[in-house]
Amino acid sequence: MKKKFCWRSFISLGLFIALLMMLVSGVILYISPPGRVANWTDWRMIGLTKRGWQNQHTIFGFAFVLLSLFHLFFINWKAFLCYLKLKSSEGFTRPAELVAITVIALIFAIGTHVDMPPFSEIITFGDAITNSWERREQQAPVPHAELMTLIQLAEQPGLGGDPDLLVNKLQKAGVNVTSKNQTLADIATMNGKSAEEVYAVIAPAETGSHALQGGGFGKKTLQEIADEAGVSVTSLQLALRQKGIEAKPDSPLKSISENNNIEMNELRKTLETMISR
Repeated sequence: MKKKFCWRSFISLGLFIALLMMLVSGVILYISPPGRVANWTDWRMIGLTKRGWQNQHTIFGFAFVLLSLFHLFFINWKAFLCYLKLKSSEGFTRPAELVAITVIALIFAIGTHVDMPPFSEIITFGDAITNSWERREQQAPVPHAELMTLIQLAEQPGLGGDPDLLVNKLQKAGVNVTSKNQTLADIATMNGKSAEEVYAVIAPAETGSHALQGGGFGKKTLQEIADEAGVSVTSLQLALRQKGIEAKPDSPLKSISENNNIEMNELRKTLETMISR
């Protein structure tokens, strides 16, 4: 005799699988590198990228919620209604459990919000693992460079300013490019490479550290620094903006340092790195 399909078992197994996937994806996302590293190097764990695990976590989270609602209102709706009716007739004569779990939930929420131990230690530990993936040689020229088009990349220091040259350079290296409006990530996906590997084809040759002249450094404008280094001031502006530093071409470096709350030595090193790329 053919057995009747059991929805109760179906929902229960679905809830278990969804919970398991949320647990696995949650742990992996907890220890995964930051997006600027994961997306740049095509980081993977168990065959999936960070974005892949984020998608899995989101979809199985929705699945868990839907299955839970289905389980509550369609499979166990009679028991649920009886429970509500019973509690309504009895009243909350024993509210200790409700108060206890509400207080604990508030402690978790507020403690996490204000960085109170031990919640702050959990977050700090996860951040430490996340940041441990990052190495200097894996860093993009600017944050999230993989999302920049070839037109935008061409404006970066050392890349020539002409996106058509970048297209030709990539095509000569055997990298398939259909448009200069493509992002580095799109080109990488199309060619089965990481954004880091694609950028290596067009990256300017390493020339060592470009030491900026020290005399009157703070009085020099960004335009003067660009002229001395032989790079476009617009490209320096864009590269600085990617790091959260706003600067005008005619602004003295001292003013840029003060307006962005950054030490002069740090600004100098940042500019030297940008010019040397």
